[in-house]
Amino acid sequence: MMCLGAGVLPAAAATETTQQRVASMPSSNVTQALVVGSMAFAMIIAIAGAVLYHTAKGARSRHSDTPAE
Repeated sequence: MMCLGAGVLPAAAATETTQQRVASMPSSNVTQALVVGSMAFAMIIAIAGAVLYHTAKGARSRHSDTPAE
């Protein structure tokens, strides 16, 4: 999903119509920065959650294989 977004979004942003619309909006740079920053933050949180989940899942499965002492 990330590869699709990384490949398609820059290509869509490079069209002439999009560039003309962006040039006519004075606050578009701030809006774009906020959107990109928010998406990056959300992806970092999602990746950290996935790493934490798989780490906990792996630790739980390792502990269940060992016999109780």
